[in-house]
Amino acid sequence: MNFKSLVFAAIAVSTWAASALADHLPGYGDLSGKVTNQVPGLLTAVYATQTEKNVTFMVFAVNGTYRAVNLIPGAYEVTVKPALGQVFTDGFAPQTKKVTVAADGTMTVDFNLKPQKYAPDYVGGMSYTGGWADEIDGITDLPESPDAVVEPYNKIFPAGRGRDLLENICMGCHTPNLYAYNYDRRYSSGRPIKDKDGWAITVDRMFKGVAFSNQAKASYFDEKLLPPADYDILVDYLATNFGLEATPRAVQLEKEPELDDAALAKAQYVEYRFPNTKDLPKRGTHTLGFDPDGNIIVMDRNGGIVWLDPRTGNSKDYVGRGGGESLVLDRDGTVWYGGVRHFDLKQNIDDKYFFEGGPKGRPIPVSTQIFDKNGDMWMSLLSGGGLAKWNRKTDNIEWWDVPHLRSRPYGLTLDHNGKVWFAEYHNSSLGRFDPATGEFAQFEVTKEAPTNIRRLAADSKNMMWTATWGSRGYQNGSLFKLNPGTREVKSWKIDIPYANPYDTAPDSKDNIWVATDNYIVKFDPKTEKFTRFPVTVRTDIPRLSITEQDAIWFAMRNAGHSGGYGGTVVALYPDKDAIKTYAGRYSDQSVHSMIRQYKGPMTKVTGVTKMMSANPKNPGAYAKAVGLPEGAIENTANGLTSNSGASRE
Repeated sequence: MNFKSLVFAAIAVSTWAASALADHLPGYGDLSGKVTNQVPGLLTAVYATQTEKNVTFMVFAVNGTYRAVNLIPGAYEVTVKPALGQVFTDGFAPQTKKVTVAADGTMTVDFNLKPQKYAPDYVGGMSYTGGWADEIDGITDLPESPDAVVEPYNKIFPAGRGRDLLENICMGCHTPNLYAYNYDRRYSSGRPIKDKDGWAITVDRMFKGVAFSNQAKASYFDEKLLPPADYDILVDYLATNFGLEATPRAVQLEKEPELDDAALAKAQYVEYRFPNTKDLPKRGTHTLGFDPDGNIIVMDRNGGIVWLDPRTGNSKDYVGRGGGESLVLDRDGTVWYGGVRHFDLKQNIDDKYFFEGGPKGRPIPVSTQIFDKNGDMWMSLLSGGGLAKWNRKTDNIEWWDVPHLRSRPYGLTLDHNGKVWFAEYHNSSLGRFDPATGEFAQFEVTKEAPTNIRRLAADSKNMMWTATWGSRGYQNGSLFKLNPGTREVKSWKIDIPYANPYDTAPDSKDNIWVATDNYIVKFDPKTEKFTRFPVTVRTDIPRLSITEQDAIWFAMRNAGHSGGYGGTVVALYPDKDAIKTYAGRYSDQSVHSMIRQYKGPMTKVTGVTKMMSANPKNPGAYAKAVGLPEGAIENTANGLTSNSGASRE
């Protein structure tokens, strides 16, 4: 099924007296209609937005009809347009009709479509069209970003040794459009414009400098991947094709992913949008969690935490809280987030945890957090290369230096035996820590290196699932299944061009769901079949949270970050007729619900600052594991010191 372009001619609206829709939740309304003259192969979506609450219900029009269920009552704007907004037509002006959906009522809105001239689409989960200006280093009066010129990959990246180096090294972490879109806006949707000297500095920093300014650890990638004879070739290639005068471009989407009409006809998205405000002008929603009452708590990386009741669409901002990307809910509904902070929404106060060092301490570099059944919280320390635990009984944070080269723990999960697993960000592996023995283990997922593994998950049988976010040439990410007992690895191509798969999560039937740019993907391990669901707007998707009813919740990060869209959280209901509630709760079998097994006392938030020891529990373990001389590295929480002259490899 392909995306084409369309324009809307006539919209007929009427009340549907006799309900032909499925049973809906009491107090909600239903919407359906016909879409005539649908263009063959066109993926058409209907967006019904409740304007007071900024909640959008999106369904797909298949075989000339569509149906949305359980709409929050109120005034709506109903629009038909290509799914994802992926087609950018010349002079495209959608027509929208305002209607009112009543509680327990039904409504029909019919569309009559006509084809229109269309432009080529591009890849990636970020906006590369004009009309939006970023803010960089506090400068707010920047010009609007330009429309990208959409060109084929082979034209933007001429073949040769330079491209081979770029694909084999740099595209293990960075998308092709980062190079192609030669316009200075905030990473990761843009980058500073560079001349040859600027590119040389960048290459030096990546393979000679240390990752995340961590002087105790290794560079981003192995220097052997860039022999001296190839250094000038790579720098010249970057400067020639992506220098100061290069036109901002985006890679053309040359192949549409295969879609399943029957699956799309059953699916429904509910998107809750939080518009940018004076206090939160550049929202960047990332991680979400479920509180004990079924409400959604959302991390805004740009300085806020959002509380949302998904049943009503009511929400509240907690400005000045939040930051980073990590968030997890305690059993009493208090919020822990990266930094480390423990936040009580009712009191609107937080406790702050720092590593000792300096007059005010040092931030704890948390990437992911998760609770175990004892009520203790585990944390990955990406830039510090460590794994940490907050002990509830002692109210203390202790940490271990992960003894694996370029491990850099990022995503974090537990298996059903209580072992702690983490994605090793820069070495194509998964790591495991056994709290009972204190032993680390490493499991290679792929020999393709460098590649970027973001997150991972354990299914009910303790099989580990993950995906490669970066890969050679970024052409296609892969899904991997690791059997920890045998170390056997199986893999499947996700088959979405430039997919950038970020997270994996099992549902109640052990189907594996994958977050990619612009698509939520379901993988059935029994049939080894992928089912792809385009999301509501172009974006990347950093995290997945699956409820006990198998609703797939996520935030759309770059829709707001690089598209000015605002913050969001979204739920995909693969079967809209199976919706029993909009409340968000993990199942008892989910590793994310282990905190419910803890029955001990809660930890009160009192608004204080607490200092933690910066020393690891296993000093010298990393140096010994990677072959450094004894005493070569002084271990610290952020790895900021090392003996002069010691090899970082």
